[in-house]
Amino acid sequence: MARIVITIEGDSQEIGAIQEVLQRLAGLTTGEFEVSEGVRPLGEREPWTFEEFRQFWSRLQDGARQILAEIAKRPEGYPMVDLERALGVPARVIGGRLSSVGHAMRRFPHKEEPVEFRTGGDDAPGRRIYFMRPEVARTIRRLVSEGASADGAES
Repeated sequence: MARIVITIEGDSQEIGAIQEVLQRLAGLTTGEFEVSEGVRPLGEREPWTFEEFRQFWSRLQDGARQILAEIAKRPEGYPMVDLERALGVPARVIGGRLSSVGHAMRRFPHKEEPVEFRTGGDDAPGRRIYFMRPEVARTIRRLVSEGASADGAES
């Protein structure tokens, strides 16, 4: 059986673009590619490095940073009702303030979302909960403890 091995080096955006072109040319799906260690299939999000997240954090509005810092205290699941109580603002205000997360993510399209919002399943319909990966929560807590300001510098 013939085998073609192609090594692509570069940043994640370059690699993703090249991989997408190769897949279209070959008419293959991501599952048909053998992916080496350290290389992610097209469409899979990369984890954050501390410096990347610091840059992302610097692009957020103060209100979004405040909300993410609060969620980082309970990353395994922070119910919206508890978050509203802790911040003293209604859900619609929280959602509005988090819009800067989406705007900042445009600069980091291959990175994992820093927070996930889920509504309850069959066992808890109507229940709304925020989740965060533990490593993201640790990074946020570190940035807050270091006093990272809006421009990413120490305050």
